[in-house]
Amino acid sequence: MTKKLIGFGLLILVFSLVLVTGLSVSAKSAGVLLDAPILDEDEDGILTLEEMLTYAILDEYAAQATYQAIIEAYGQVKPFSKIVLAEQKHIDLLLPLFETYGINVPENHASDSVVLPDSIASAIATGIEAETLNIAIYDSFLEQDLPDDVRTVFEYLKAGSENHLKAFSKDRLTCAAGDISNRLKKMFQQRVGNHHQGQGGQGHRYGGKA
Repeated sequence: MTKKLIGFGLLILVFSLVLVTGLSVSAKSAGVLLDAPILDEDEDGILTLEEMLTYAILDEYAAQATYQAIIEAYGQVKPFSKIVLAEQKHIDLLLPLFETYGINVPENHASDSVVLPDSIASAIATGIEAETLNIAIYDSFLEQDLPDDVRTVFEYLKAGSENHLKAFSKDRLTCAAGDISNRLKKMFQQRVGNHHQGQGGQGHRYGGKA
């Protein structure tokens, strides 16, 4: 009975740790996806086309690099495994606009500054905050006087962020459960390892007495 109570207590402890540390977004991890140039509106609140396109593609670079790092660390976790493919499509949609309007394409150094979230649940929370901000950013872009082709792409990217936000929100609890499972597995492996080490030590002592 005591062992069952201890086991249940450990489960509650791990779950509490996930809720406290996993579902919150640290400023450091959120900053990875939100790493884009500061938008400098003029007195009338007007943004240049170069500023908007540069912001959009740097944000897509950062999202793609971060989601790819999460997949490499935690495996083919949904929705990251699908969303990372969408980020490349978004980049591919933006690139022709740079050529059309004679704007230099920023180099992609996003992978150099990726900060990996410390859990799947934390990664989900980071994604939620990033996509929420993206929706607000594209709303502000769409209030500008835009060429038709740019407006079409921005509308598509905004819809993509809305879909990603829904996916992150849907899978949030599932990922939290995955973190609990991973932590319990590590605790069990550590406990088994310590047990085997204890047995090995006892055998050595007994052998010495023999």
